[in-house]
Amino acid sequence: MSKPKELSSMTKDKLMTYTLIALIAITAVSAALWSQVTPVRIDGTTSMNLGLTVVICALISIGVAVGIDALFYKLVSDSPLNLMSSAVFGLIVTLSYSLGIPTMNTEMGLPVDAPGAFVYVALISMVGMVLFKKLMGRKLVNPAAAAKFLVLLPLLGSVFLAVDHLKTGLLGVPALAGPLGGGIAPINGNGLASFATYLQGCFANPMLPALTSAPTTEQMLQVMVLDKFHGWVGGASSIAVIIAGLALFIVARRYIKWRITLAYFVSIALMSLLMSVAYADTDMTLRLLFSVFIGSSIFMAFFMATDPATTPLTYTGQLIFGVGLAVLTVLIQTGMNFFGGSILALIIMNLTSPMLDKIGKLKPMTETKEPKLPKAKQFAPEKIKEYQCIRCGACMRVCCHKLSPILIKQAFDKQNIDTLVKLHADFCTACGHCTFVCPAKIDLRVSILKAKGMLRQQ
Repeated sequence: MSKPKELSSMTKDKLMTYTLIALIAITAVSAALWSQVTPVRIDGTTSMNLGLTVVICALISIGVAVGIDALFYKLVSDSPLNLMSSAVFGLIVTLSYSLGIPTMNTEMGLPVDAPGAFVYVALISMVGMVLFKKLMGRKLVNPAAAAKFLVLLPLLGSVFLAVDHLKTGLLGVPALAGPLGGGIAPINGNGLASFATYLQGCFANPMLPALTSAPTTEQMLQVMVLDKFHGWVGGASSIAVIIAGLALFIVARRYIKWRITLAYFVSIALMSLLMSVAYADTDMTLRLLFSVFIGSSIFMAFFMATDPATTPLTYTGQLIFGVGLAVLTVLIQTGMNFFGGSILALIIMNLTSPMLDKIGKLKPMTETKEPKLPKAKQFAPEKIKEYQCIRCGACMRVCCHKLSPILIKQAFDKQNIDTLVKLHADFCTACGHCTFVCPAKIDLRVSILKAKGMLRQQ
């Protein structure tokens, strides 16, 4: 019988399980909140209860994702079975989809209620699984964001640049590229109503009586922080996203790239205040509330921008990524009036990750510095399931010599001698910390020792 191996207790499956639990909690809160609402369409007909729509969308997206994963596992010899990861992806598809018919809606060009929403959620899940999770080698872009963008691209003029979001539209909705304020009247002709009135009309509970006066600060906080009734399912309750997200960050802090989220929120708040000054907003809190707590911002920042596979490995790269994501989000929202601009910003920043990986790498050293390691667990060798690298970067933080173990392994796999020299693979003293912390259970130590041996032969 083989001797048990002592490794970090964190595995990819456990990390996906924690993430799935957090997403299920957010889904449950959204479904409970929205169960109060049975949307009324433009033509006066009623749709399915919004809470029930959320639940069915979630079941469809998870079912499609898990089904495709199992099908590839059966039909393709080198396709691993990642049911937990697929379930997480499917649920993110639902939580990043817009539902609910606000009272101000005139035209969206996209089914935002049942049964049309079911078709789009299934289609986005299918495209994301097949194109971006199975057929693409290294994932360059967030699969859920890329699939949604690709599926909705033919509807560019009515979804991404929605009529309701254009100052020239029927309702004259306020443009972000103009002064924003509270009260009822617009400022300097920016729309036909104040931005506060717009937010209240679009996101407040449509089953409640409409306000007869301008919304107060307390009412705006209620809508943007506690209970939005339109937009991304995952952003229905910003406070629920914050609680679930922070809990996940605490439990899996070594493996979740929370620095991206922190850099994003600090930067988007600063960008919002800068825009408020530039456009002479009379109420500087409105733009800030919108930029931080709109569903596509709050949910994306916690659960899509931190996707380890499509974001930078280094701490410095992650901070730059978060700042860039915030700047692009605000510029797209302001310049294009594309209120869900964070999803496009995310795709753009994902494409910069290979370049950002080169920024902020630790400088290798011959001296030994012992790191603090996470809790250990004994694994029977036959129970250790190896996955592809999830790019969490944990191995780079525990190396005694500040090497980049995963980059050394990748260079060794490609037999790239020049890169191995630059990465100082010969500094490795086989401490095994990199293998110990790896949630994908890759034996990095063996690969690095082989790389070291290859360098010696050279």
